Amino acid sequence: MTTENEMTLLDHIRELRIRLFRSVTAIIVTTIVAMLVTDFVVAWLVKPLGGAPIIVLSPTEAPMTYFKIALTLGFGAALPYILYQIYAFIKPGLFHNERKTVILVLPAVIIFFVLGALFALQVLVPLSMPVLMGFFGSVVTTQYSLEQYLSFVSMLLLWMGLIFQTPLLIYVITLVGLVTPKQLKQAWRFVVLIAAVFAAIITPTTDMFTMLLVTGPFVVLYFFGILLAHVAMRQRAHRAAEAAALLEAD
Repeated sequence: MTTENEMTLLDHIRELRIRLFRSVTAIIVTTIVAMLVTDFVVAWLVKPLGGAPIIVLSPTEAPMTYFKIALTLGFGAALPYILYQIYAFIKPGLFHNERKTVILVLPAVIIFFVLGALFALQVLVPLSMPVLMGFFGSVVTTQYSLEQYLSFVSMLLLWMGLIFQTPLLIYVITLVGLVTPKQLKQAWRFVVLIAAVFAAIITPTTDMFTMLLVTGPFVVLYFFGILLAHVAMRQRAHRAAEAAALLEAD
């Protein structure tokens, strides 16, 4: 039997097939389980509408949306296991320090994404929807398509989940030597400007308050990322010292 370092291309293909099979199986199982709670999740997502009617525009819209939500929930529930399968597959090709970094970063990616999604659900969407529904309030009757509304909410969840990855991104690019904490501090004014422009693009409303709800967390996350950059610099220095010690020993 071959070891990790002696695995052939065929061995790698077999292992990849096994880990893909496990990942797909996990998604199927978690999606089936998620179907039990999909109704409750959708009811929770439409609460910001304040009782405004939700309509479907075709016979297949409701069932298709139901299965999309179930699949999304199932994928989210299976994601930690999928990430583990990815890590287990690439682990033989990583150095010891790289393995430690991956083990640290992967769970943090999930945690920060969930925090961003919760911020969108609990703060951004509830405060944005009344503003959106107020446009032409005396002229039009507000009714939303189920699929279009949930797509709108999903996009906000995705964007906020990605925005909340900012500290981890800063940590990683500092760890690999692309930036330094000093450079990050010097760029904070430019970052605030970019964050404001980005918030104006992705936020669903045009009011300043909603833009601040996106810009504010991003700026806070950026400065938190600078703290992580200092940690990354210390880790780089420690690794450099270890490498120098190994060279001297040789």
